[in-house]
Amino acid sequence: MKRLLFLCLALSFTFGCGSKTNRPFTILFMPKLTGIPYFTACDKGAEEAAKELGIELKYDGPKNADSNEQIDLLHSYVASGSYDCLAVACNDPDLVARSLRDALHNNMLVVTYDADTQPDARQFFVNMATYDAVAEAMVDAMAEELGPDPAGKVGLLTSSIQAPNQHEWAKRMKVYAKKKYPNMELLSEEEHGEDRNAGITKAKAMIRANPDLKGIIGLTSVAVPAAAEAVRQEKKKGDIKVTGVSTPRDMKDYVHDGTVNIIILWNPVDLGYLTVYVCYLLHKGEMPENGTIQAGRLGKIEVKDREVLLGKPIRFTRENIDNYPF
Repeated sequence: MKRLLFLCLALSFTFGCGSKTNRPFTILFMPKLTGIPYFTACDKGAEEAAKELGIELKYDGPKNADSNEQIDLLHSYVASGSYDCLAVACNDPDLVARSLRDALHNNMLVVTYDADTQPDARQFFVNMATYDAVAEAMVDAMAEELGPDPAGKVGLLTSSIQAPNQHEWAKRMKVYAKKKYPNMELLSEEEHGEDRNAGITKAKAMIRANPDLKGIIGLTSVAVPAAAEAVRQEKKKGDIKVTGVSTPRDMKDYVHDGTVNIIILWNPVDLGYLTVYVCYLLHKGEMPENGTIQAGRLGKIEVKDREVLLGKPIRFTRENIDNYPF
């Protein structure tokens, strides 16, 4: 018995011995905030991939779209040493970066998804599509709504000007619209902090301050239904067009009653699924900085400069919106 115990202790220096070594690979999967359908759908896909791969996954995040709240949670989880990998949708690219660097220094793997941080604070970023593709899809959808010669003022409703993906989309949207649709004027962003009621209030104020407003583009899954509700309450259906990125679940009612005709999104279930696959391949030492990977049911996925691209955005209309459960 003593000889067996000695052998186990000796082997533990090389291979480990006991439950700690045999435990599964662990991921903390953190959204920008909990309690909204978009990130709940991301978690659904993450859980699916974790089950396939035998990974232990915990879903937790701030209750508000608040960088400081997210940072406090990250500090707590990094200090606990309970997880091998962080997968984080960042509320602010700069403020969250320090916490992620601390995780890297503590030998944790760090992957961002949906919203990125500084490149040196993570190993890979899982993006829904290129920033240009999403930005152009939203502007094109609004142009289509405005008719053959799209013109007039279009408001932008966003959770935060500093939010990584929304900042990049807005910047590209303005450049693209000016070049392709010179008579379409994109106004400065109005922030609502991922609060639906605040979004409705901001959209109503936008409508009242601009009697000639032709449309509103929402840059979050909360902003689009908030803008649609404001248009509905102000009895401007048909006069003010609404589009942007949101989930079919949040928008079905507005699409079916004609307040909104087109929304843009990707499949957030697939985004969560892909993120967990990237974490797993990184853990196995099989993530290339450039090239392709095989990600389960998603098949071949492109990787470019440590950015993993899910694919092109999807257009949802009355014809197909009921086909998507998220």
